[in-house]
Parts: sequence; C-alpha cells; structure tokens
Amino acid sequence: MKIFLFEYATCGEETPASIAIEGAGMFKALYEGFREFLSVKSFVRPEFTEIFPFPSTENWFEDFERCAEESDYTLIIAPEDDLLLFELTKAVEKKTANLGSSSKGVFTTSDKWLTYQAIKGKVNTPETSLKPLDPPFVVKPRISCGGEGIELSHGVPEGFIAQEFIEGMDVSVSLLVGDEIRVLSVNGQIIDNFRYKGAIVPYECGNDVIEEAIKAVEAIKGLFGYVGVDLVVSDIPYVVDVNPRITTPAILFRDVYGINLADVLIRNYEGKPIPEFRATRKLILKKYQGVSKNSVLSFRGYSLVKDVYES
Repeated sequence: MKIFLFEYATCGEETPASIAIEGAGMFKALYEGFREFLSVKSFVRPEFTEIFPFPSTENWFEDFERCAEESDYTLIIAPEDDLLLFELTKAVEKKTANLGSSSKGVFTTSDKWLTYQAIKGKVNTPETSLKPLDPPFVVKPRISCGGEGIELSHGVPEGFIAQEFIEGMDVSVSLLVGDEIRVLSVNGQIIDNFRYKGAIVPYECGNDVIEEAIKAVEAIKGLFGYVGVDLVVSDIPYVVDVNPRITTPAILFRDVYGINLADVLIRNYEGKPIPEFRATRKLILKKYQGVSKNSVLSFRGYSLVKDVYES
C-alpha cells in the first residue's frame, strides 16, 4: 500500500524559512510515522533533498497529480491562503483516499467569515463583522493562516474581517474526526504579536474548552481526520479559528503520548479502533532563529527546538 504525503512548504512553492521550518517539521514527523507500515511517495524542493530521501521536482503540480493517482492514500498539508488547500484537496479527492477533510469542509474553514457564519450561535466566538466594531478589535484576512495579516485596527480593508479582541490564553485543540470526534491533544499556543511561535503539549484546561472545540467542528460539514481548533480562553473559551489539516503541535505527539499519528489517521479512515493513550511528559516546541542541539529540524537559519516544559 502506498501513501502520497504532501506538505506545501517542503514539496511545493518556495516559502519564507520561518514558515517553511514548521511545514518541514510536520512532514518529517508524518513521514517517519507512515514509513513504518506503508510505502511513502513524495517529492521535495531541491533544498530539502539533503534532509529527506525524495527526488526534487521541476513541476510540483504535475508531480502532485501523478503521485496522487499512483497512491492508495493521500495526506495534504497546505495553507488556506488563496484557497490553496481547497484546490489541492479538490484535485485529489476523486483519485485517491483523502485522509483529510473534504473540499467542502476545507472551503468553509479556509474563509474566516464563512467559518464565523457556520459556528455563530452554536459556540462562544468573538463578535465578528465585515465592518468596523467598537474598539478594540483586530482585523484578519478572510483567507489566510499562521496569523499573517492580523493586527489591531480601526478600519476594515477589503478582503478582511473585524473581530472583537479577546484577551486570554491562546489554546488549540487537536481533534480526530471520523465516526465520532475524539480529542487527540489540548495544546498551549505561544503567540507573539499575533504570530505563531510554538506550542506546549499538553496544556491543562477545563472541559468547556474541549466542548466548544467539538461543537465548532460539528457545526461545519465536511470536516474529517485531523482538525485543529484555535481558542482564546478568557472568562469563557472563545473559538477563533478552525484548521482542516495537521497543525504544528502534532510534531510532539509521539514524544508526549507515545502514539504514531500516521497510524491513527489510517485507522480513523478505515473505521478501526483507536488505541487509548495518555500524556507521559510535557514538552515545549519553539521556533528558534539559529541552531540548537535540541533541534527537531533546522533549515536556513531557523530551528524547531523541542524541550521539557517547566512552568
């Protein structure tokens, strides 16, 4: 059996190193998991050939379609920007077994306004509008990821939404969506000026955080496999984003929980039981400008650094 593993920063277009390091970290973790029981097909950008045992590509989209057609399963990790994840999902879902969300679910969650429309009234979520709100509020591109373009503002440019600014702890909930919705992990998010800098796995929180994350996923049709829900925990938890793809904290799951996420994704697709697991340690993963002995991966002056978390 073959799986086509595609991560956009590793296999597709050139991406800033500060972002590519996260993508390559996810690619590495999943490749190491899948190769234990499947034949992994992929290709990489030339600068990654020294890191991963895959050929370089001259036309990544042609290779993308070919690998999908030649594989039994496909897993895509790509940004929502320019509806890229949606277009790639749509391109493969009739050719291979897609381990992730359907193009319908990806389309809704790629657009923050459509996401808000789907979940409002069903979960706690900040007031959101296409027009300015009472300050303070932030503006976000309707279609983006990784915190790009988010800032405090007094106006709403075209293609952006306004969202009530909530102060609190940034948390993400990693869910496995299949015949039922299962919690994989609750993660603390390290955010600096609205930009993602790392994760704490696991993060202790109340059941209300998990409940809001699950309700958000239940409100959006077409979500499947790994889904990450971002929340801000203030007086109550507020859902601020839904990510229909693998997210960066997954890099730590084997170290923390002793699970092979790749195996879990296949089991979920095939409707097989998922083994029980629990956290045996608490780790922190940070993006670091430079090289460290604790690096999970280093690329063009950036590293992902894994360490024991001490609160």
